[in-house]
Amino acid sequence: MAKALMVAYSSAVPGEDAAYDEWYETTHVPDVRAAIPSVTAVSRYKLVDLQGGRQATRYLAVYELGDADVATAARQLGEAGAAGRLRRTDTMDTTGNPPDLQWFVSTDESGS
Repeated sequence: MAKALMVAYSSAVPGEDAAYDEWYETTHVPDVRAAIPSVTAVSRYKLVDLQGGRQATRYLAVYELGDADVATAARQLGEAGAAGRLRRTDTMDTTGNPPDLQWFVSTDESGS
């Protein structure tokens, strides 16, 4: 069981979903895993728009961490970004529907 999660919401620039998915899977996920050694697994999801009103596709990436030290993981990610080790893409919507990053720790008291 993961001790913590890093949850990242993001969107592709309209019409760029395929290129965005390719970049995320082949470039971004490996860059993040290299930056944060405690990442044990990554799962990605695409928002289901049951109302049919969204113009941009929203994605969710869940990074599982093997320890609960989210402060260190956040620092490692920030350092990788500052050093240029998190390669960017023009296919991510950073203005109209910008990314959002959140950190969670497990509430499981058993330590498993």
